[in-house]
Amino acid sequence: MEPLKLRLLISYVEGATIAYLYNREAFELLGIEKDTFDGSQFVEIGKEIEYDGTKYTVENINFKMYKELYEVDNTVGINIHSPTDLMDYSCQIGIFVSEIE
Repeated sequence: MEPLKLRLLISYVEGATIAYLYNREAFELLGIEKDTFDGSQFVEIGKEIEYDGTKYTVENINFKMYKELYEVDNTVGINIHSPTDLMDYSCQIGIFVSEIE
């Protein structure tokens, strides 16, 4: 059984893409506080996140399974951090935000 391999999409509610995150180091760029009990981090509706100097409010979150990627075979998807390396992911968590002015 293949484990889930995912990417995070951060997008405006209106649809424009802000970023795709593929690893923990990129996730740390969101500036989400770590829980004092166990160091975990939560992204939830109503929470504020920051990316590339801009603050956002999380409006919605969804989870998407990609049918064409059910079998990870390194032929679909590109790692934006290394365009020559194929990125294998089978699902995506979409984080839809509005900018805080």
